[in-house]
Amino acid sequence: MRAITTRAASLAVTAMITTAAPMQAQDARDFSVVGTWGVLAHWQEREGPFWNEQLPAASNGLLTATARPLTELGMDGTTVMRELRSGAFDFAHGVFLYVAGDSPVIEGSDLTAVTPDLATFRQVMEVYEPVLEEEFQTLFNSHILMLYAWPETHLYCNLPEGTGADVGLDVFEGLNVRSFGASMGDFITETLGAVPVSVAFGEVLPSLQRGALDCGATGTLSAYSASWYQGATHDIQVSLGYTASFLAVNNDTWASLTDDERALIEAEVAILEETMWEATAQETSDGITCMADGPCERGDLGGMSQITLTDEALEEMRASIEGGVIANWAERCEARSPGCVENWNATIGALLGYEARL
Repeated sequence: MRAITTRAASLAVTAMITTAAPMQAQDARDFSVVGTWGVLAHWQEREGPFWNEQLPAASNGLLTATARPLTELGMDGTTVMRELRSGAFDFAHGVFLYVAGDSPVIEGSDLTAVTPDLATFRQVMEVYEPVLEEEFQTLFNSHILMLYAWPETHLYCNLPEGTGADVGLDVFEGLNVRSFGASMGDFITETLGAVPVSVAFGEVLPSLQRGALDCGATGTLSAYSASWYQGATHDIQVSLGYTASFLAVNNDTWASLTDDERALIEAEVAILEETMWEATAQETSDGITCMADGPCERGDLGGMSQITLTDEALEEMRASIEGGVIANWAERCEARSPGCVENWNATIGALLGYEARL
């Protein structure tokens, strides 16, 4: 319903733009845009087509873009928002995990294993968006236009043959687990009793194969696309999160647009946002089934064993997360941004039933 509504709004705004007094050639805009990873579906199927096809078509060719993924530009994701702040880009797609180094407040949106499912994660994004917007305005001279996510993060492990369908947390004790981000490191250390190991994504499969890693964590479809099933035996069916992403615009660029242009962009972005959330749900499911015994329309079956945690282990994990992942984040955040713990408790904490304590 929202997509239909926003499409109607988009058409109405387009009509206002194109039926007003004739626009001169200099009124056309070509934006500089950076996207996420060029090899993944979000860029190939949604971010890229939005800038190269959807927005130009909706604006009758008046709003176009020179848009490239960060991988093509040789960027690693950590500098995207600094480049947006400087004006090197007009719009930027990014991942909070990589921006979080500049702000524990931003890190608080996507703490490992805090959110149990995608619908809840979308609610998390909605209640925390005002906090994120204030941080983006202050740190990066930018405005958030859209929040979205990547497929559900799972643990993929090499476990002994005969491992049961339901396991306790003790099965992970002492294992070497690929880590990324501060809260993932806290989860591995304090909840799993395992050893966090920093390994680049492209090195995870060979590390699993030669035994340097026992487990890796990533999104379900990313794990399938990278053939992690060739190096791991078990997919642990417990959500560790969804890797939040954003689309932001430089404030100076935004201020330079007319009201009609801003309204058109917002309407088209709303359509993109709905598409993103729908795609994340589908790609999560595809990754889970393709890593196991299907169905899978994307290629070969992974044949991995799917296991989960016992009810007791899930309760133990939740308690550990509050006393470990959340508490450790709270110390980092309050030290750098006083008041951030209160904001988190009033938004994400209240929604999920957690409390961040110092």
